[in-house]
Amino acid sequence: MLNYHNSKYQKNNDIESNLILLNFTYPSIYIMFHLIRINRKNKITPINILCLVLFCVLYFFNTSYSQEKTISNSLKLRDTISKKGKKKDLLKYNGKDGPYIVGDTLYRVNHQNQLVMANSHGIDSVLVRVDNRYDDQFNVALQSKYEFPKTHYDMPSKLVVISDIEGQYNAFSSFLISNGIMDTNHNWTFDNGHLVLVGDFVDRGKNVTQVLWLIYKLEFQAKKRGGVVHFILGNHEVLNFQGNHKYNRKKYIKVAQDISGKKDKKKAIKYMYSTKTELGKWLATKNVVEQIGKYLFVHGGFSSDLLKYKLSLHDINNKTRLNYYSQNLESDSTINFLYSPKGPFWYRGYFMNRLNYLKIKIEALDRVLSYYTIDKIVVGHTPVDTIAMSFNGKVIGTDVSHGKDKYSGKTKGLLIEHGKEFTIDDLGAKIPLKL
Repeated sequence: MLNYHNSKYQKNNDIESNLILLNFTYPSIYIMFHLIRINRKNKITPINILCLVLFCVLYFFNTSYSQEKTISNSLKLRDTISKKGKKKDLLKYNGKDGPYIVGDTLYRVNHQNQLVMANSHGIDSVLVRVDNRYDDQFNVALQSKYEFPKTHYDMPSKLVVISDIEGQYNAFSSFLISNGIMDTNHNWTFDNGHLVLVGDFVDRGKNVTQVLWLIYKLEFQAKKRGGVVHFILGNHEVLNFQGNHKYNRKKYIKVAQDISGKKDKKKAIKYMYSTKTELGKWLATKNVVEQIGKYLFVHGGFSSDLLKYKLSLHDINNKTRLNYYSQNLESDSTINFLYSPKGPFWYRGYFMNRLNYLKIKIEALDRVLSYYTIDKIVVGHTPVDTIAMSFNGKVIGTDVSHGKDKYSGKTKGLLIEHGKEFTIDDLGAKIPLKL
């Protein structure tokens, strides 16, 4: 088994405390300067000299630190200017973001829309601040290595499924809390239950990084409690692997350019999702499909054309993972199919006709189920009005339009408990799923 290793996270440090200490520098300078001025006899005394020396040292330290650590002030806005000299595209920071860990450096965008950096060598946890009106935040313990997950799992007594969160932290967190998966302190409370995330947790929303760190945290907490977090990759994760920035908010393109040093948007985004970054290393280990009991979980779906390639689920995971960052797939027909509109990331044939294919027939679906010895396929990707079954319960769609805020009643998922299926939401409702 291949692992991505990190040997640097050993000590229990929090660089946030070091950054906060700097906020006291300017008040200290003012007080010392004021003490010198109010000396009644206006004489040069040892105390005056000591205060003056401390004033100079602290002023120099604070100025040097600000220049080195707050880097957004010295970076020009990356404007794209047309030949006519008109502003075409203005990229700005817009709200708290991060952290991003690249090598021994940690970056974050603070509430003042400044990109700040610090040395991350030796730390074993990071603080994540959410960009919302609740000022949510949580700490994440960093892992020293990342392993490829299994492809096949036994069915647990409780399993919750949700998909297509797309950076919406408020919807995601309230759903998890209302269904007993985590508490208000962002800690795993689902014991040995399984949480299945069926792809597309990035793009579009304003808390993409925070959502990823929350999944990261819960995944490793669940493991300690005998539970499992299954993060199945969707087409939007893969788009970012390959540098496609079409669905990124401008602030993510801006931070990618400034951290990577690459002006080209595609190269910058690809860098941020590469194994050069902490989140990139972790994401690169994830699967495309997993079987849990007699259920198959995949973002888009399996076309019956997939059977021509005689691939096991393990084969599909390995072949796609080896090509997450590839651009030229045509040389290998199997890889080309897996990344095509009929492949597991993009397929919509359970719900509609498409330009390249027709909606699947029940006979063709049965061949897929039989080949992989499964009873049901659970997918995201294709929008549905609510958690719904089709093809006599053999397909379950989960890509609903989630709420924008917490506890809206619109964020929904699937619960499979003791062999029975339910629709659940971010208010804690639990309704049996029917045909």
